[in-house]
Amino acid sequence: MGNHTDHNYRYYINKHGEKVRRVSDVIKILAKDSITIWANMLGLKGIKYKDELERTANIGSLCHDVLEHYFNPNMLASIDYEDYGIESEEDKLAIRKALDSFFAWYKEFTKHHSYNVKFTELVVVGEELGGTIDCGIEGFKDHNKVIFVDYKTSKDFYLTQFLQLTAYVMLYEEVYGPDTVEGVMVVCLNKSGGKCKARFLPREKMGPFISCFQCMFDVAVATKILDSGLRELTEVI
Repeated sequence: MGNHTDHNYRYYINKHGEKVRRVSDVIKILAKDSITIWANMLGLKGIKYKDELERTANIGSLCHDVLEHYFNPNMLASIDYEDYGIESEEDKLAIRKALDSFFAWYKEFTKHHSYNVKFTELVVVGEELGGTIDCGIEGFKDHNKVIFVDYKTSKDFYLTQFLQLTAYVMLYEEVYGPDTVEGVMVVCLNKSGGKCKARFLPREKMGPFISCFQCMFDVAVATKILDSGLRELTEVI
């Protein structure tokens, strides 16, 4: 491993050449219980957890990449199901409906707000954390600021989505300075059709989310220390 961040996002290296924790790994601490319940429910239906996780991840990745290319004038947005391992007609229909739901929402949204994309796939690495911000658009009130946007194909909004975006805000401000972010937004595409949903969290209301993520980060650090030293800290009786 060299001194540079791996741009497949397996690891992030800070300016001191040190590997830092991924934001997504810290978020997983909160998601562990719900993932276990989901895996058990799938098992009762005879569905393998890893297969379903890969299937839903592929759908999400394809939708995300199509939208990213759509807003990049140098790229052609297209749907190539094979590249993402999408085979069933049911999944293909879900993808088309999800994308249609975004553009139905986007058409209405842009009547009242700007949606000028400033960057996509921005890698940001701080002293102790690293992450990749999917999309940043110009602020609604201040065009010099940025709003982070995350496209999801989940059925609803979850705390972990906003905690992850809040962590990116912390990282971005660490690297680019304070008062540079106006807020974050999660856009949930609707795989069943209709118009997608979006929720916005302004920067001034992020205090509790920042406190929560900082606690999760401390837990992630502490559990790694305890786990690696478990044999030395305990004794056989």
